[in-house]
Amino acid sequence: MSFDNVLGQETVITILQNALNKDRLSHAYIFTGKQGVGKGTTAFEFAKAANCHNQVDDACDECLSCRKANNDNHPDIKEIKAEGASIKIEQIRELQQEIMYKPYESKKKVYIIYQAEDMTLSAANSLLKTLEEPPSYAIIILLTNNLNQLLATTISRCQLVRFKRIPYDLIKENLIEDYDLTAAKGQLIASLADGRYDYACQLIEDEEQLERREDVIEFLVNFPNIDKVQLFEKVQDLLNYKDEINQILEVMITWYRDLLLLDLGQEDKIINADYLDELKHNLVEFEAKEIEKIIEVLENSNELIKNYNVNLRLSLEVMLLKLKRVRRF
Repeated sequence: MSFDNVLGQETVITILQNALNKDRLSHAYIFTGKQGVGKGTTAFEFAKAANCHNQVDDACDECLSCRKANNDNHPDIKEIKAEGASIKIEQIRELQQEIMYKPYESKKKVYIIYQAEDMTLSAANSLLKTLEEPPSYAIIILLTNNLNQLLATTISRCQLVRFKRIPYDLIKENLIEDYDLTAAKGQLIASLADGRYDYACQLIEDEEQLERREDVIEFLVNFPNIDKVQLFEKVQDLLNYKDEINQILEVMITWYRDLLLLDLGQEDKIINADYLDELKHNLVEFEAKEIEKIIEVLENSNELIKNYNVNLRLSLEVMLLKLKRVRRF
């Protein structure tokens, strides 16, 4: 692998390669963008390139350093991920102890912190000390899906690198080639991915995700006729998929956005194109202002569940009751 394997982020790669070429690497970066657009892959390839023995602005994948990185046993490239629900202060303290020792065998010591917004407040405050006065050989890369969840003081001490959604056609072409899909299947998955190639790959590799989507859409089609007993039964069903709640809510959001697009006569832009007949049937149940209100409720609930430690059952119950109140079904 090398930067060539990072899909659809040419501007980001140009920024990083220029820094490598000029040997002007920042001590800390924030890679921000939607989940699944390649932040983790880019961070790993950047860490590899910074320590490559043969190349200037990319990884050769042949030297000892690159081979160790590809085998996940490079002593100078470390990854930090949440333990449970958060990245704890003990993990940051361990980083701070390790970072004071020079690289074992490379030019740079690189730490990649995944979903940095999951740091506890004490962990984030502790990391500030290292960001203020890092060793010259250290690079810290923070990955985040929600930049506004990071401390302003953290953001000010890092170089910000923004990742964009990957173009639909690029995702479709690569899916068809990488997974030997039919054109129709490639089009569907690329639409559902909404600019996220990693998520597209998950949908292909995990059939259960597509099955859950079918269940969610069936629920939405029947939602106007669902009573409160069935509604609370659905909450219990959703609680069986706690780790996928945000993805499930995104499916719901895309459904109602598709209804708005249909109402505006923009059928060619809908995501759930394989359910076009159901969308058209569902559209007659709503006025445009009601759909807009439903989307607002879903987006607010999604942000609340994603970013705050809320009671999940209560949040889902309140959300569905609000949806019912948008129009007295």
